[in-house]
Amino acid sequence: MVLPTALYTRAVIPSSRWICSKFLSNTSITTRQFSAPAKKVIIIHSIGEDRPGIVADVTRIVTEKGGNVGESRAQLLGGHFSLMMQVDIAEKDVGDLQDQLASGVEGMKTECLESVEKSAAVAPTIAFAGNFKLSGADNPGIVHKLTSVLARNQLTIANMKTKHEEAPFGGTELFTVEGRSVAYEPLASNFEWTKIQEELKELGDSLNCDIEFDNVTGSTFRD
Repeated sequence: MVLPTALYTRAVIPSSRWICSKFLSNTSITTRQFSAPAKKVIIIHSIGEDRPGIVADVTRIVTEKGGNVGESRAQLLGGHFSLMMQVDIAEKDVGDLQDQLASGVEGMKTECLESVEKSAAVAPTIAFAGNFKLSGADNPGIVHKLTSVLARNQLTIANMKTKHEEAPFGGTELFTVEGRSVAYEPLASNFEWTKIQEELKELGDSLNCDIEFDNVTGSTFRD
């Protein structure tokens, strides 16, 4: 027996797009925004009698407190070890980090200073870099006179070492000062490194010593 067409029931199944549209139109969706904890950049300075494991102790505490080490410098001098380290850390953890560093690094005096830079990963752009080296007989105030010329020309000391050593032919002790000076962007409109070079040469002549000054802008930074 064939049923009349009018008796057929046609089931209409809504599409998935229609269902989603209907659900969204009748549903209130609440979104929650999560913000990253406020960050701070600090400089850790630790100094004390040298021993194995100082850097390991400091970095362990930094890591445990969620800090991230950026640039760092270390120097051994006269049996004492000095460490400077730039660290990114959540602002809320700075106090705990300071307390842990003060008590958790054996034999070291450690302090934390707020950095003038916003991020440990971002450093000021160097517009000029010049290596300097002085060698000659020691004179009172010789380091002051050299660095005063650099400061007068808006150069800052990136690194510097001084030492006494015996002259190649003996009989005389030489004093040497060497390091790198830098100027950050923007440079002064009247900046000319060759004038600084000439000024340092004249200073060397007056002190009876040799002073070299070379433009090394763009070269790899060396400690």
